[in-house]
Amino acid sequence: MILKIGEDSIQHCHWEEDEMLISAWLNVSTDPVVGTDQKGETFWSRIHSYCVEFCSDMTRGVVACKKRWYKINKAVAQFAGCYDQASRNIRSGSNADDIKELAYKLYSTNYGKKFTFERHWNMLRLEQKWRSQLPTQSGGSKRTKVSATRAYSSSSNPETPLADEPIVDSPVRPQGSKKSKRKGKEKA
Repeated sequence: MILKIGEDSIQHCHWEEDEMLISAWLNVSTDPVVGTDQKGETFWSRIHSYCVEFCSDMTRGVVACKKRWYKINKAVAQFAGCYDQASRNIRSGSNADDIKELAYKLYSTNYGKKFTFERHWNMLRLEQKWRSQLPTQSGGSKRTKVSATRAYSSSSNPETPLADEPIVDSPVRPQGSKKSKRKGKEKA
């Protein structure tokens, strides 16, 4: 007897596992207590444990999680680059949908395949690693020679925001591992 499972249910299951994998990677990689003081084997076993703990349907093992993450990360990073490129080429009257459409075209042209990780990109795009690398002020920060001292200075003053640009707060930097460990010991 052959059991047929609908393609939608298979994709849904994969998306739930991918969503859990992304969440696990973000939580484990930004853990201030452990930080980078762990081997890759330990890192990936922690990610797998996290996935199994919060997703009862998890079917992937440690190696499969690692391979799937690399595939997701590569595609999302490539698309983020295409999105940045599309953002730099916006025209008057363009909106976010136009930028995304152009990014899809650029991805297809550059990598010869369709981008199929939109849900993943939407989940990761606001994280520091995949965030847009566009300059915060128009004109960039060109360096020019100032005087005979051969010193350089920036042509744009970062302390003076342009009048028509909104001021964007930078994300709060997480605590370091030493401070987190001290706080943990103080509580105990």
